[in-house]
Order: sequence, then structure tokens, then C-alpha cells
Amino acid sequence: MYSIASQKPVETVLSITGSAHKDCSKELLSNLHNIRAIVNHFSPKIEAWSTANRISTPAPEEVMDIVRSNYDTLTLKLQDGLDHFERYSEVPKEQQFYTNLVRRICKEKQESTTVQIDAKSYHKFTTSTPLSQE
Repeated sequence: MYSIASQKPVETVLSITGSAHKDCSKELLSNLHNIRAIVNHFSPKIEAWSTANRISTPAPEEVMDIVRSNYDTLTLKLQDGLDHFERYSEVPKEQQFYTNLVRRICKEKQESTTVQIDAKSYHKFTTSTPLSQE
């Protein structure tokens, strides 16, 4: 879907995906707008810089310099719904589920684990007097 969306006009993508997925396609294209704008804006700038400096692949630091020097001419679309957000919570709503899950796993592990203790080793560990040899 991304490859189609990145290469074709919006109308073409919507006709390819069909009416059943039209809303999803529109939302995807809307979300990909800024990514496409960034790629379309910076790719020619990086290629021009590479050609001018006779370098096939610029280093990450050089790419960052190109981005910084051309960032002011980039135009991005303001995304819908950014004014609505879910508040951060120290205690997420899933915490109770995971707490119960871990407790259940620990309980099942304790119940299924059998411990065999050697009497001589246990006596040696817990007392300072030697166990009589029988």
C-alpha cells in the first residue's frame, strides 16, 4: 500500500483499493502526506549536494547538514486530531491485567515445582554440629 501511495496520485490509489477500503485509504494517504513531502523535498537536495561534491553516498552528518540548511523551505500539513490526546498515566489501565497475569504465573510455577533436599546437606547448612554417621 505504501509503495502504491508513494508513487501514484490520490485518485489512483483510491480507485485501486476499492470502495470497501476507501476511508482507510484516505486516512493512510493523509498520514503519509508529510512523509511524502519530506522525501520529495530533501531527496533532490541531497542528490544535488552529492553531485556537486562528487560523492555517491553522503555521511549521516552531511545529510543532517543538508536537512538543517533546507528545513526552512519544507512545508508540512497540520495533522487532524493533534489537539486531542490521551493523558499520560503513571499507572496504565493495563497494569491490573499484567499484575494478575504475573501472580497467576508465579503461583502455577510454585505449585508445579518440587524441591528435593538432601537431609545431610540440609543439616550441615542449618547447624554447626555434624550429623551422626549411620
